[in-house]
Amino acid sequence: MGRTAEAVIIGGGVTGLSTAFQLAGRGLRRVVVLERKFLAAGGTGHSVGIVRQLYPTRETTEMVLRSLAVFQDFRERVGGEAGYVPCGVLIGVSPAMRPTLEKALALQKTLGVQAEILDPEDLPRLEPRIDPSGLGAILHEPASGYGDPASVAAGYAEGARRRGVTIEQGVEVVAIHRSGDRVTGVLTASGEGIDAPVVVNAAGLWSPRVARLAGVELPIVIGRHPVFAIERDPAFGPAHAVYLDLAGGSYVRPETGSLTLTGSLTDDETEHPMDPDLLGAEAGFDEASEALARTARAIPRLADSRLSRGYAGAFDITPDWMPILDESPVRGFYVAAGMSGHGFKLAPAVGEMMAALITGSPGPVSLAPFRLDRFASSSRAGTFVSSYLG
Repeated sequence: MGRTAEAVIIGGGVTGLSTAFQLAGRGLRRVVVLERKFLAAGGTGHSVGIVRQLYPTRETTEMVLRSLAVFQDFRERVGGEAGYVPCGVLIGVSPAMRPTLEKALALQKTLGVQAEILDPEDLPRLEPRIDPSGLGAILHEPASGYGDPASVAAGYAEGARRRGVTIEQGVEVVAIHRSGDRVTGVLTASGEGIDAPVVVNAAGLWSPRVARLAGVELPIVIGRHPVFAIERDPAFGPAHAVYLDLAGGSYVRPETGSLTLTGSLTDDETEHPMDPDLLGAEAGFDEASEALARTARAIPRLADSRLSRGYAGAFDITPDWMPILDESPVRGFYVAAGMSGHGFKLAPAVGEMMAALITGSPGPVSLAPFRLDRFASSSRAGTFVSSYLG
């Protein structure tokens, strides 16, 4: 005889664990999280953890502000350590992008974002090692930075357990049961069934596969996103801030041990679909050469760095590069996926929003822009840069 639960969450990354934590906080007493490998084994564990605040809409801005507040006070709000480092974030844009940046920031300031736009000639007072040529403006977010995705996942897991959530690792869901147009539970690879009126697909890179188990198709492409760790030359000097070069298509994020994490900020991911089971595989020399050339153009002094390692990260990308946070056409089957590279930085807010949706409670942020049916028209399209600037 199978078990029963009030909700089953498929996926043990930050999205699933944050949702479990919030559901238990709203009174659900039998919440089960099923992770087919181990916690943070997927996109969470391979994220670079950058937290930037620049977003183009009211809803995404509200989400990142709520999430940033959690990262800044993680021990009190959740428990454990987020590893959050408020080193500041600089975002460089081309001259053509500047008017759009100014418009986006004007909206964000009305919602409480603390940031300023600098002219390229002002850059040396913050980071003289960035090459300002080709830039039309730089956005400075002093409170932004980066966190430790695996630690955040662990913190949410422990917080959820304290609230009574059951978390099971090494358990793969192989079937989702339905009765008509309603979900009734799941079946695991061991043959055990769990009856539940609510099933949440928070499987990240594997979310399209999980959705098909319920007869639902998600408009998600799994795109390859290589990440490289480079060792800075001793002459480089102090660690740098996070720098996102939207004009040149690269990013850098400081890491301990004189390392920098870097990669491309382009729309190439959708042109390079990837089997998510290859996540973490070694990145090739050609990929490294192309990405590191962009990095060296952004910060020329990093040209003397030594490549330490590279691995294949990945994004679960929707056509407009924004998440799907919604109940599917199968009643009781919810989707929190298609994070498009935003998963870590928005996870605290996503957990709150999904828990509100599932329990029928007022949510902290409108879910309207994240409905699945927005893709019914082929006109919904975007780019990685549009997820910053609109």
